[in-house]
Amino acid sequence: MLKKQPILLQCAEMLVLFAILIAIDQGLLHGDAYSDLNPNPYWLPVLVMAIAYGTGMGLLAGAIASAIWLCWSNIWSGPADHLEQQLRLSIQPMLWMVTALIVGEVTASRRNRIADQRRQHQAMERNWKKLAEVVARLTDTNRRLQVRIATEQRTVVEAIAAGLGLTESDPERQIDAVARMIALAAQTDDFTFYDVRGSQVVARFGGRTPSGQPSDLTKSMLVQAMLAGPRVLQNDDPADQAMLAQIGSIALPVMGAGDQLAGIIIIHSVGRITAAYMTQLLHVTDLLGKSSALFGREPAFTAKWQMPEGKVA
Repeated sequence: MLKKQPILLQCAEMLVLFAILIAIDQGLLHGDAYSDLNPNPYWLPVLVMAIAYGTGMGLLAGAIASAIWLCWSNIWSGPADHLEQQLRLSIQPMLWMVTALIVGEVTASRRNRIADQRRQHQAMERNWKKLAEVVARLTDTNRRLQVRIATEQRTVVEAIAAGLGLTESDPERQIDAVARMIALAAQTDDFTFYDVRGSQVVARFGGRTPSGQPSDLTKSMLVQAMLAGPRVLQNDDPADQAMLAQIGSIALPVMGAGDQLAGIIIIHSVGRITAAYMTQLLHVTDLLGKSSALFGREPAFTAKWQMPEGKVA
């Protein structure tokens, strides 16, 4: 792997190499730029810089080595022949510069190839992570769809059973069927249906045995608000929180004949509330307001509680 060093540090490394070679040449040898040695030791910094840092530093090392060679070399001791002397002096510098250029370009090519491979590797890692996330999302979506399909199938069967229960001649069975239909729409059996008779509001039936829910709401703030102006109350609305405190999460008015308040459905606990969920509940309350099973006869004011298994306690 190629080194990535600041330019000053690269120059310092190169100067250290030249300083060591010059010290050896001047202190221990003849001080003639290693003219008697072949290959010349000044090849070392040229090759090291070209291999490690590329063409630029290789050519710079070659230039310094050439300058040292031209200043201190002593390769001709016979009769002076100017052309031959110039040729012998220039061969070594030319070899250094050409070698630095070739090796430096090979190094640059290798560096670019390594950088491309690194980028491709990083891109593959990102793609693998994205693919893993997509697979995880698809797996979760598949699981949710399977649960939803199973739930919808069960809901259809329960809705048909509840619809058939409304055709029963027994009033108690009809009320049980209404309770099951409310539980299907509310997606919970934690609810209570309150009858409104004048100013009296008492529990008539519910999805399960109450645990702390009041059986009489006649004197509550919720009922006073409903009698003054029937509307949906939700616990996530700050204006409604005081009225629903310790009672439930949602209060739904059931309008009977003549648009009079005939009943109130209190859903005590519920999960996520969506616009579609509320639309479904409002549609159910509208249908219940027209139900003869609820308002076609005088009810007995004794609360009945529909158990989760569909039994009446």
